[in-house]
Amino acid sequence: MISIKKSAIFRKMTPLFKSHYSLGRSILTLEDKNEADDYPDSIIQIAKQNKLKELFLVEDNMSSFLEAYTNTKNNNIKLNYGLRVTVTESINDKTDESRQKNCKIIIFFKNKRGHELLTKLFSIAAKTGFYYEPRLDYKTISKNWSDDLLLCIPFYDSFIFNNTLRNSICIPQFNFTKPIAFIEDNDLPFDYIIKDKIEKFSQENKLELFKTKSIYYNNKKDFKTYLTFRCINNRSILNKPELDHMSSNEFCFESYLKAK
Repeated sequence: MISIKKSAIFRKMTPLFKSHYSLGRSILTLEDKNEADDYPDSIIQIAKQNKLKELFLVEDNMSSFLEAYTNTKNNNIKLNYGLRVTVTESINDKTDESRQKNCKIIIFFKNKRGHELLTKLFSIAAKTGFYYEPRLDYKTISKNWSDDLLLCIPFYDSFIFNNTLRNSICIPQFNFTKPIAFIEDNDLPFDYIIKDKIEKFSQENKLELFKTKSIYYNNKKDFKTYLTFRCINNRSILNKPELDHMSSNEFCFESYLKAK
């Protein structure tokens, strides 16, 4: 059974992996292999090579869970599975104006009951709440919430990030739970601005704050491959990718090893 104890996780910098199941966001697979070959690197391979006893996987949908669960279980690796999802003011508002109220949250499940709840929430997001992308609102989350889930404020694309850098109008409503917050440093020019904002919000609201590292590829040398992959999915070109956060090659496991 997968379990997360809030007091026990994120004791030091934590790598937050994302796989190719999050379409267009990562070039890492979940294939069960032992070493690098001519094919894309695998999160399981990275974990085994670096003797990781547990993985934190943050996906943009739930479709990777079966392969992630099977391959981590077969290799005695503890899996902590989270969903990165858009939250908006109301899932019934499907207008262009509503997109100004969109931001991201991450929800981890702690156990079997939590998995059922998170699967239900994503189903609602993908069906009832869908507008360009799966969406939830705080009312829906609160209605389906329990202590079997853990809510996290991501460093990028959160309400703090969007309100600060994108002139969004995102109003968080955490009256049903006490979230934890993540901070990162990936050498992006605005990282220090967001870091200060998140630290201030966490202090004012007495939230636990943890250092994390988003990982979408294995080594820095893989950045061009990753960027090419992102451009193909975005229908853009390398000289003008028109993608966020593409001025840094720090979103990799190599950088995590140097920074931890």
